[in-house]
Amino acid sequence: MSSSTSLTLFFFFASAFLYTPSDSFNITTILSQNKDFSTFNKLLSQTGLASTINSRQTITVLALANDAVYLFGDQSMEDNKVVLSLHIILDYYDIKKLKSLSKKTAILTTLFQQSGQAKGQQGFVNVTVKDNGDIAFGSAVPGSLLDSQVIDSVASEPFNISVLHISSYIPLMNPNPSDKIYTSSSPLPAQAPNDDDYEYDEPPSPPSPPSSSVKAKAPAAAKAAAAAPKASASKANSTTSASVINSQLDLAFAVVMSSFWLFMTV
Repeated sequence: MSSSTSLTLFFFFASAFLYTPSDSFNITTILSQNKDFSTFNKLLSQTGLASTINSRQTITVLALANDAVYLFGDQSMEDNKVVLSLHIILDYYDIKKLKSLSKKTAILTTLFQQSGQAKGQQGFVNVTVKDNGDIAFGSAVPGSLLDSQVIDSVASEPFNISVLHISSYIPLMNPNPSDKIYTSSSPLPAQAPNDDDYEYDEPPSPPSPPSSSVKAKAPAAAKAAAAAPKASASKANSTTSASVINSQLDLAFAVVMSSFWLFMTV
Protein backbone atom coordinates (compact mmCIF):
# COMPACT_ATOMS: atom_id res chain seq x y z
CA MET A 1 0.00 0.00 0.00
CA SER A 2 1.44 3.38 -0.99
CA SER A 3 2.06 6.11 1.51
CA SER A 4 -0.52 8.37 -0.20
CA THR A 5 -3.22 5.68 0.10
CA SER A 6 -2.38 5.09 3.76
CA LEU A 7 -2.56 8.81 4.43
CA THR A 8 -5.98 9.03 2.71
CA LEU A 9 -7.38 6.15 4.76
CA PHE A 10 -6.01 7.69 7.93
CA PHE A 11 -7.81 11.00 7.31
CA PHE A 12 -11.01 9.15 6.35
CA PHE A 13 -11.19 7.17 9.59
CA ALA A 14 -10.08 10.18 11.62
CA SER A 15 -12.88 12.28 10.11
CA ALA A 16 -15.42 9.53 10.76
CA PHE A 17 -14.31 9.40 14.38
CA LEU A 18 -14.43 13.17 14.81
CA TYR A 19 -17.92 13.49 13.31
CA THR A 20 -19.38 10.62 15.33
CA PRO A 21 -21.90 12.23 17.72
CA SER A 22 -20.00 11.69 20.95
CA ASP A 23 -22.63 13.87 22.67
CA SER A 24 -25.48 11.47 21.84
CA PHE A 25 -27.73 10.45 24.72
CA ASN A 26 -30.46 7.96 25.48
CA ILE A 27 -33.36 9.09 27.63
CA THR A 28 -34.36 5.50 28.39
CA THR A 29 -30.93 4.74 29.79
CA ILE A 30 -30.87 7.95 31.81
CA LEU A 31 -34.25 7.34 33.45
CA SER A 32 -33.60 3.64 34.02
CA GLN A 33 -30.92 4.57 36.53
CA ASN A 34 -33.63 5.74 38.94
CA LYS A 35 -36.57 3.42 39.60
CA ASP A 36 -38.72 6.35 40.77
CA PHE A 37 -39.19 7.26 37.10
CA SER A 38 -39.91 3.76 35.80
CA THR A 39 -43.52 4.47 34.86
CA PHE A 40 -42.64 7.75 33.15
CA ASN A 41 -39.81 5.99 31.33
CA LYS A 42 -42.18 3.28 30.15
CA LEU A 43 -44.72 5.84 28.92
CA LEU A 44 -42.07 7.61 26.85
CA SER A 45 -41.22 4.33 25.13
CA GLN A 46 -44.86 3.31 24.59
CA THR A 47 -45.78 6.63 22.98
CA GLY A 48 -42.66 6.74 20.79
CA LEU A 49 -41.48 9.94 22.44
CA ALA A 50 -38.27 8.30 23.69
CA SER A 51 -36.95 7.89 20.16
CA THR A 52 -38.00 11.45 19.34
CA ILE A 53 -36.07 12.75 22.34
CA ASN A 54 -32.99 10.71 21.42
CA SER A 55 -33.04 12.14 17.88
CA ARG A 56 -32.71 15.71 19.14
CA GLN A 57 -29.43 17.47 19.74
CA THR A 58 -30.78 19.82 22.41
CA ILE A 59 -33.68 18.95 24.70
CA THR A 60 -35.09 19.32 28.21
CA VAL A 61 -37.34 16.66 29.72
CA LEU A 62 -39.61 17.43 32.66
CA ALA A 63 -39.79 14.05 34.33
CA LEU A 64 -42.56 12.81 36.64
CA ALA A 65 -42.05 10.35 39.45
CA ASN A 66 -44.25 7.26 39.69
CA ASP A 67 -46.61 8.87 42.20
CA ALA A 68 -47.36 11.78 39.83
CA VAL A 69 -48.44 9.86 36.72
CA TYR A 70 -51.88 8.71 37.92
CA LEU A 71 -53.59 10.60 35.09
CA PHE A 72 -51.97 8.57 32.34
CA GLY A 73 -53.52 5.28 33.39
CA ASP A 74 -57.03 6.56 32.55
CA GLN A 75 -56.24 7.95 29.11
CA SER A 76 -55.63 6.55 25.66
CA MET A 77 -52.08 6.21 24.43
CA GLU A 78 -52.64 9.08 21.99
CA ASP A 79 -53.85 11.37 24.78
CA ASN A 80 -50.85 10.34 26.88
CA LYS A 81 -48.56 11.29 24.03
CA VAL A 82 -50.15 14.73 23.75
CA VAL A 83 -49.79 15.52 27.46
CA LEU A 84 -46.29 14.06 27.70
CA SER A 85 -45.14 16.12 24.72
CA LEU A 86 -45.87 19.21 26.82
CA HIS A 87 -43.10 18.02 29.14
CA ILE A 88 -40.46 18.03 26.41
CA ILE A 89 -38.91 21.46 25.86
CA LEU A 90 -37.06 22.08 22.62
CA ASP A 91 -33.99 23.67 24.21
CA TYR A 92 -31.50 23.02 26.97
CA TYR A 93 -32.46 24.31 30.42
CA ASP A 94 -30.84 23.18 33.61
CA ILE A 95 -31.54 24.69 37.02
CA LYS A 96 -28.68 27.15 36.76
CA LYS A 97 -29.87 28.45 33.39
CA LEU A 98 -33.46 28.79 34.60
CA LYS A 99 -32.47 30.76 37.67
CA SER A 100 -30.44 33.13 35.52
CA LEU A 101 -33.37 34.15 33.33
CA SER A 102 -33.13 37.91 32.90
CA LYS A 103 -36.81 38.56 33.61
CA LYS A 104 -37.25 35.59 35.98
CA THR A 105 -39.90 34.24 33.61
CA ALA A 106 -40.08 32.90 30.07
CA ILE A 107 -42.39 31.18 27.60
CA LEU A 108 -40.79 27.95 26.31
CA THR A 109 -41.64 25.94 23.21
CA THR A 110 -42.55 22.28 23.66
CA LEU A 111 -42.68 19.28 21.37
CA PHE A 112 -46.47 19.56 21.29
CA GLN A 113 -46.19 22.97 19.64
CA GLN A 114 -44.01 21.46 16.93
CA SER A 115 -46.62 18.77 16.25
CA GLY A 116 -48.96 21.35 14.73
CA GLN A 117 -51.91 20.21 16.88
CA ALA A 118 -51.70 22.99 19.46
CA LYS A 119 -54.26 25.78 19.58
CA GLY A 120 -53.33 29.24 20.79
CA GLN A 121 -50.75 28.98 23.57
CA GLN A 122 -51.33 25.27 24.22
CA GLY A 123 -47.92 24.28 22.86
CA PHE A 124 -45.98 26.57 25.19
CA VAL A 125 -45.17 26.41 28.89
CA ASN A 126 -44.56 29.24 31.28
CA VAL A 127 -41.56 28.97 33.61
CA THR A 128 -41.18 31.44 36.45
CA VAL A 129 -38.60 31.84 39.18
CA LYS A 130 -40.41 32.85 42.36
CA ASP A 131 -39.16 35.29 44.96
CA ASN A 132 -38.06 32.44 47.21
CA GLY A 133 -35.99 30.92 44.38
CA ASP A 134 -38.38 28.08 43.53
CA ILE A 135 -38.90 27.30 39.84
CA ALA A 136 -42.46 26.68 38.70
CA PHE A 137 -43.88 25.45 35.40
CA GLY A 138 -47.39 25.71 33.99
CA SER A 139 -49.31 26.02 30.77
CA ALA A 140 -48.86 29.28 28.89
CA VAL A 141 -52.61 29.49 28.26
CA PRO A 142 -53.88 32.59 30.13
CA GLY A 143 -55.40 31.75 33.48
CA SER A 144 -53.35 28.60 34.07
CA LEU A 145 -51.67 27.88 37.38
CA LEU A 146 -47.92 27.55 37.83
CA ASP A 147 -48.33 24.58 40.15
CA SER A 148 -45.60 22.26 38.86
CA GLN A 149 -42.50 22.83 40.95
CA VAL A 150 -38.97 21.78 40.03
CA ILE A 151 -37.76 19.40 42.73
CA ASP A 152 -34.27 18.61 41.54
CA SER A 153 -32.13 17.74 38.53
CA VAL A 154 -32.15 14.10 37.44
CA ALA A 155 -29.40 14.41 34.83
CA SER A 156 -27.73 17.02 32.68
CA GLU A 157 -25.28 16.93 29.79
CA PRO A 158 -24.61 20.55 28.84
CA PHE A 159 -25.80 21.63 26.40
CA ASN A 160 -27.54 18.59 24.99
CA ILE A 161 -30.01 17.15 27.47
CA SER A 162 -31.36 18.20 30.83
CA VAL A 163 -33.81 16.07 32.83
CA LEU A 164 -35.63 17.91 35.60
CA HIS A 165 -37.82 16.28 38.23
CA ILE A 166 -41.10 18.20 38.61
CA SER A 167 -43.80 17.76 41.26
CA SER A 168 -46.88 17.38 39.05
CA TYR A 169 -47.75 17.11 35.39
CA ILE A 170 -48.53 20.15 33.25
CA PRO A 171 -52.13 19.97 32.00
CA LEU A 172 -53.20 20.60 28.44
CA MET A 173 -55.38 23.67 28.91
CA ASN A 174 -58.07 24.67 26.44
CA PRO A 175 -57.87 28.24 25.08
CA ASN A 176 -61.69 28.20 25.01
CA PRO A 177 -62.81 28.19 28.65
CA SER A 178 -66.31 27.00 27.72
CA ASP A 179 -64.93 23.58 26.79
CA LYS A 180 -63.39 21.20 29.30
CA ILE A 181 -60.15 19.43 28.63
CA TYR A 182 -57.33 17.87 30.64
CA THR A 183 -57.00 19.50 34.04
CA SER A 184 -54.36 19.32 36.71
CA SER A 185 -54.98 18.87 40.40
CA SER A 186 -56.22 22.44 40.82
CA PRO A 187 -56.00 24.53 37.62
CA LEU A 188 -57.72 27.81 37.15
CA PRO A 189 -60.01 28.10 34.15
CA ALA A 190 -58.59 30.06 31.25
CA GLN A 191 -59.74 33.64 31.58
CA ALA A 192 -61.30 35.49 28.70
CA PRO A 193 -59.51 38.70 27.67
CA ASN A 194 -60.98 42.00 28.79
CA ASP A 195 -63.12 43.87 26.33
CA ASP A 196 -60.65 46.75 26.51
CA ASP A 197 -58.02 44.56 24.84
CA TYR A 198 -59.85 44.65 21.52
CA GLU A 199 -61.35 47.12 19.10
CA TYR A 200 -64.71 46.00 17.78
CA ASP A 201 -65.82 46.73 14.25
CA GLU A 202 -69.53 47.08 14.91
CA PRO A 203 -72.08 47.31 12.06
CA PRO A 204 -73.84 50.69 11.64
CA SER A 205 -77.05 51.18 13.62
CA PRO A 206 -80.33 50.98 11.62
CA PRO A 207 -82.04 54.35 10.94
CA SER A 208 -84.50 55.38 13.63
CA PRO A 209 -88.21 55.78 12.66
CA PRO A 210 -89.35 59.35 11.96
CA SER A 211 -90.74 61.24 14.93
CA SER A 212 -94.24 62.67 15.15
CA SER A 213 -92.92 66.20 14.49
CA VAL A 214 -91.33 65.01 11.26
CA LYS A 215 -94.59 63.32 10.27
CA ALA A 216 -96.49 66.56 11.00
CA LYS A 217 -94.14 68.57 8.82
CA ALA A 218 -94.43 66.17 5.91
CA PRO A 219 -97.94 67.26 4.66
CA ALA A 220 -96.94 70.93 4.87
CA ALA A 221 -93.83 70.21 2.86
CA ALA A 222 -95.90 68.32 0.30
CA LYS A 223 -98.35 71.21 -0.02
CA ALA A 224 -95.50 73.65 -0.43
CA ALA A 225 -93.96 71.46 -3.13
CA ALA A 226 -97.32 71.24 -4.94
CA ALA A 227 -97.86 74.99 -4.74
CA ALA A 228 -94.40 75.73 -6.09
CA PRO A 229 -95.21 74.83 -9.76
CA LYS A 230 -98.36 77.03 -9.66
CA ALA A 231 -96.41 79.99 -8.35
CA SER A 232 -93.80 79.47 -11.01
CA ALA A 233 -96.49 79.32 -13.70
CA SER A 234 -98.12 82.53 -12.49
CA LYS A 235 -94.75 84.26 -12.42
CA ALA A 236 -94.03 83.08 -15.93
CA ASN A 237 -97.41 84.37 -17.22
CA SER A 238 -96.89 87.80 -15.67
CA THR A 239 -93.44 87.98 -17.18
CA THR A 240 -94.83 87.13 -20.63
CA SER A 241 -97.54 89.83 -20.35
CA ALA A 242 -94.97 92.44 -19.40
CA SER A 243 -92.85 91.51 -22.37
CA VAL A 244 -95.83 91.93 -24.77
CA ILE A 245 -96.64 95.39 -23.40
CA ASN A 246 -93.04 96.50 -23.70
CA SER A 247 -92.95 95.32 -27.30
CA GLN A 248 -96.11 97.31 -28.15
CA LEU A 249 -94.69 100.48 -26.60
CA ASP A 250 -91.48 100.12 -28.58
CA LEU A 251 -93.48 99.74 -31.81
CA ALA A 252 -95.56 102.85 -31.08
CA PHE A 253 -92.46 104.89 -30.32
CA ALA A 254 -90.90 103.76 -33.59
CA VAL A 255 -94.01 104.81 -35.57
CA VAL A 256 -94.07 108.26 -33.94
CA MET A 257 -90.39 108.86 -34.63
CA SER A 258 -90.79 107.77 -38.26
CA SER A 259 -93.75 110.12 -38.75
CA PHE A 260 -91.83 112.99 -37.19
CA TRP A 261 -88.82 112.40 -39.45
CA LEU A 262 -91.02 112.37 -42.56
CA PHE A 263 -92.68 115.59 -41.45
CA MET A 264 -89.36 117.36 -41.07
CA THR A 265 -88.06 116.28 -44.44
CA VAL A 266 -91.21 117.58 -46.23
